[in-house]
Amino acid sequence: MAQRKKTAELAEPDIRKILEAGRIETELDLERVTLAERHLMLQEKQHPELRETRITLSDLTIEYESRKWSDRSLITDTQIEESDAAEIQAEREYVFLWKRNKLILAKLQELSLKQKDLALLLNHSKSYTSELLNGIRPFSTNDLKLIHLLFEIPLTDLIITIPSQETLDRLETAIGKISSLNPKAKLLRETLANRPVAKGLV
Repeated sequence: MAQRKKTAELAEPDIRKILEAGRIETELDLERVTLAERHLMLQEKQHPELRETRITLSDLTIEYESRKWSDRSLITDTQIEESDAAEIQAEREYVFLWKRNKLILAKLQELSLKQKDLALLLNHSKSYTSELLNGIRPFSTNDLKLIHLLFEIPLTDLIITIPSQETLDRLETAIGKISSLNPKAKLLRETLANRPVAKGLV
């Protein structure tokens, strides 16, 4: 169980999994769904097949907010803090995924390839690939390795490494313990502080 939790800390958002569950369970997933819904709204004119998914995401958002936020007397400071942290993390994820999508689409255009060609290269259906490019499904590690191999896009621009604030706090504590015995370990704190971070929506 602990190992699965650690893996999920740097995992990509999986909107399809939330859709299949039919329910939003966390503030982070709420923020992810909200951003996904906005993105699909922008894409809907060119891709009308996304409308049904967008409406479902909207319904899930309304249900969650009614369940968790409708009674103000039950809202705690912890809940508000969790919501604020989730909003920041979801925005950073969205910016990364948006930029990655642009890089992939630019490479397809450069090579006169269409989405159906990418689907064939990745061994996915066209609809599945559409969900990948629109942030509904997460790319698998194998997908991203193939995209790196075929289009020479750096892995650092393909694989998301945006930790939650909870993870950053845990790392800070761990580095503190390690550096008390090994001063060189303090360099890890500098590396962590200087990591690239997407700021705001572009």
